[in-house]
Formats: sequence, C-alpha cells, structure tokens
Amino acid sequence: MNINKLRIFHEVFVTGSITRAAERSYVSQPAASKMLANFEDEIGYKLFERSNGKLIPTDEAMYLHEEVYGVLQSVNHLEDSIKSAKNNRSGRLRVCSIFGPSYQFLPELIAKFKANNPGVHVSLHLSGCSAIRQGVASGQYQIGLVDKAQSSSKHDSAAFDMACYCALPANHPAAQLEQVSPQELIDTAWITLDSENATTKALKKAYNNAELRLRRTIEVHTTIHALSFVNLGMGVALVDALNYHHFSSIFNLPNVVLRPFTPTIIEPLEVITSNLNPLSGLAKEFYDTLINELQNKPGITME
Repeated sequence: MNINKLRIFHEVFVTGSITRAAERSYVSQPAASKMLANFEDEIGYKLFERSNGKLIPTDEAMYLHEEVYGVLQSVNHLEDSIKSAKNNRSGRLRVCSIFGPSYQFLPELIAKFKANNPGVHVSLHLSGCSAIRQGVASGQYQIGLVDKAQSSSKHDSAAFDMACYCALPANHPAAQLEQVSPQELIDTAWITLDSENATTKALKKAYNNAELRLRRTIEVHTTIHALSFVNLGMGVALVDALNYHHFSSIFNLPNVVLRPFTPTIIEPLEVITSNLNPLSGLAKEFYDTLINELQNKPGITME
C-alpha cells in the first residue's frame, strides 16, 4: 500500500479539505484527489462524505484513521532514524518512566546527553509499571524506570534502593531535629501513597514495631502531590532520595523541611532493558550514564 495515499487520507481527515491536504502534502490538488480516490477503490468503501463544503469522515474512516496514524508515526520515526544514523548510532532514544524520576532527574540527564549528541531524537514517556515493562519487552521503549518487582525472562535489570526522607511543615516541632522517627510524630497526620505501595507498607511496619498508631489521612498518587499537602500544613510525607536531592532546585515550597527518617524506609527502583533487543550504541551510552548517576547519588544504593 502506497504511503503517500495514507498521508493524503490523514491530511483530509484532519483538515476536511482536499485542497488543504494537497498543500500540506506538497502535491497538486488533482494528484491528491486521484490518490484519495485510488485509496478508496483499493479498500472498497467511501472514506468521506461532502457536507457544507467539507469532507466529513465516514464511520469506516474514523475506525481506519487510528491505525493509519500509527503507521505514519512509525514511518516518520524510521525516516528520522535513517537520516540521523551515523557511525552505528541509532539517532533515537526512547525512555519511559514512572513519575518520580521523570520530574527532574531524567530531564537533567537527557539535557546533558543532548548537549553531547545534538542530533539525537529523544522520547521521554510517563506510564505505569505494567505498561512500561510491556513496552520495553516489545521494543517500544529502550529503557524503562519502574518500581522493583520479581525478575522477568523478558528484561535485564539493575535494582536500586532509595532511602526515604521525611517532609514536615516548617512549624512542626520535629522539624528542629536532625532526624525524625515515629516517636516524634505521635498523632501527626501522614500523607502517603496507596496502601499497597512498598513505602506505605514499610511505614506501617515501622509504626507497628514502635507500637504506635499510623494516621493516614490523605492518600495521593505521587510524592509531588504529597509535598503540596505538607506545604499547606496538612501533615508529613515520605520523599525518596531522588526528589530529596532535587528538592531545593525545583520546588518552591517554603513551608517544607526535609529530615532523615529512622528506621530507614526504602523506595525501590529498577532500570530495565530488553534482553531480546540489544541496546543501540546511543542507548547504551545513555544507560551507562544513568546507572552511574544513580550509583553516585547519596542515599541510593545498587543491589
């Protein structure tokens, strides 16, 4: 199937005009009309109906367009890679991460990488752990950052333990201490991640061991949201080592102070790659830099 016909179909779909589609595709209007007509003949059904001077997609066109758009994206990526490839370097880096590392750590790392490799096209996506693992296994992403889980036959991985710190309102009595524990936070409200999160489970265990009651009053999806509540004086929260190190440079939260928490609570992190598709030279260079940066962050240890 001719890719130019797919492009004309896409352009008519988004513009509603064969003339505008021709202009955006850098072909003549008769050529665009002929390609669209040939495409309709090939597939055996009408793609557009004319109404008030516009071409309106049929139900069949609505269904087909999502697939065609995916094909066009893949072709554009391939064309970019072919143009950029040099010295066995793929010219493309695809990373997907859970929210925490993507907020500042990965953008800073990618900015440095781009400074040394200005011709590289970088994609940074956010998703949940299951989708990231599936995307790395299928080759959609080259590198994934996820919560640590059981080993998989589809992935190679490097596992890290990130120590957590306690975020407190500046006027909380424990904010004056060098480190805090459950004993200094009796009856203090906690803003936590969901009950199945590893850090929440570890926090519950720490309170149980101290024979104290854990008051979870607000549940959030990310540490960033928790910090906003701490800044409003709503309670205290745990912050992983990555966000701790970037706290002063990226957050404008004057009412929040961070202190080491005891007993140590760990936020697990895993960097995964596919063990079926070797990393390109560029991706391997970025991966090595990523692992090195994590190893050299205080409060983060590699298993």
